[in-house]
Amino acid sequence: MLALILVAALTVGTLTLASRLQLLDDLLVLIGVSLVAGLAVLAVHPDLEWVAAPPADEGSCVADAPIEPPSVDRVSVDEAVALLGQPEVTFVDARLGYHYAAAHIPGAMSIPADDAEGLLDMQSLPIPPEGQVITYCDGAACEQSEYLGALLRERDVCQQVRVLDGGWQAWVAAEAPTVSGDSRYGDAPSSSLMEAAG
Repeated sequence: MLALILVAALTVGTLTLASRLQLLDDLLVLIGVSLVAGLAVLAVHPDLEWVAAPPADEGSCVADAPIEPPSVDRVSVDEAVALLGQPEVTFVDARLGYHYAAAHIPGAMSIPADDAEGLLDMQSLPIPPEGQVITYCDGAACEQSEYLGALLRERDVCQQVRVLDGGWQAWVAAEAPTVSGDSRYGDAPSSSLMEAAG
């Protein structure tokens, strides 16, 4: 309705201005020629419709069901504890850096989910692509580890990515080993990280 009022107001304004400038006759001729030319184009091109057809149902922008984010497999705390310390397994902490510094899984890397895209754009990570990654964040309801796991898989950092079921809270509740410190690439010696990143 508002669009129709705006078109009417512009038409009245244009006609008023043309009348004051004594161009009303020229304006009416221009409008008439435009209408005749438009009708001639429609007559010559029978495939053109007077009114555009509504979009087909295929390719419609409206989704029938909510789109689910890509799912990443889960790993239990018990299985993750058994994998702890294996060289082909990398734990990745998706929490903010100060949470990581306070306490984290031994050997875990800190890649906060909020900064992950930028970090992956700027640098390569010492994660063996043929290895396995286990991401975790605060708890079962935390989606940061799921997001980070899907991102690592999407960016071809590692294809075998799983999320720690229950996250950090489940790890601590199971009294699994923890360490503190803010070494961004885990607790491995810096020489081995340089070799892995090189």
